[in-house]
Amino acid sequence: MGNRLLICDSSPAVGRLIALRLRNMGIASECCRPSLQAIAKRYDPAVHKAVLLFTYRADERLLKFIRQAADNGSTVFAGLYSPSAALGKSIKNAGAAVTFLMPCPPEEICSRILLRLETANSTAERIELILAEAGFPRNLSGFYYLAKAAELCTADPARIWGGMGGIYEETAVAFSTSPSLVERSIRNLSAHIAENGALMRLTNGMLCEKLTNTELICAVCDIFSRL
Repeated sequence: MGNRLLICDSSPAVGRLIALRLRNMGIASECCRPSLQAIAKRYDPAVHKAVLLFTYRADERLLKFIRQAADNGSTVFAGLYSPSAALGKSIKNAGAAVTFLMPCPPEEICSRILLRLETANSTAERIELILAEAGFPRNLSGFYYLAKAAELCTADPARIWGGMGGIYEETAVAFSTSPSLVERSIRNLSAHIAENGALMRLTNGMLCEKLTNTELICAVCDIFSRL
C-alpha cells in the first residue's frame, strides 16, 4: 500500500486547495480530473492509500470503483452534493469510510482526512493536527496545553463541569510545569487566536471573539467529536 492521497477534483477552489493544505500537513496528495475515466486511469492501489471523491448521485460505475478501491485497502472519502439518505447509504455500502455533505469547508475536509489517516497518533496529537490546520500557533506553549486539556475532557466530558483545576493539574504534570502556567498559557493562546482569525476558522465563523479557557476547551472538544 502506498502513502499518497488521490483527490478526484483538479479545480483550484476544491481539489488543488485541499491538496496544498494536506501537503503542508505532511500528507502527500495529488489531483486528477473528476471523470471516472480519469480517476480509473490515475488510481493505483500500490501508490494511493486513500481516495477523496465527490458525487451528485450513486452511479453504478462510481460504486464499482469505490468497492474496488476499498477492496484494495484504500480509504475512500466521499463528498456528497445531495442530502439524499439513499445516496449516502449507497456510497457507504459500497465501501466509503467517510462521507460528508457538500459544500463543506476545505479545512473541515482536511481535518476529517487527517483524523482518519493519522489513527496511530494519540488523541492529543490528532487534536494538534486540527488546531494547526486552523492556524493555531505551535510556537505558543498554550497550543500543546490546550490539546492535552481537550484530550482529557474528550475522554471524560464531565470533568469540564467539575471545575478546571483538575484539568490544569493533570496537564501540568504531563508537561512538568505548574497548573497556573497552564492556565495563563491557554488564556494567552485564546487571545492570540481571536486576533489572527484561527478561532473563526476552527469554528467555521461561529466564534470569533476571545473565549474563556473553559469555553475554548469545550469548543475544541465539540469540533473533535463531530469530526
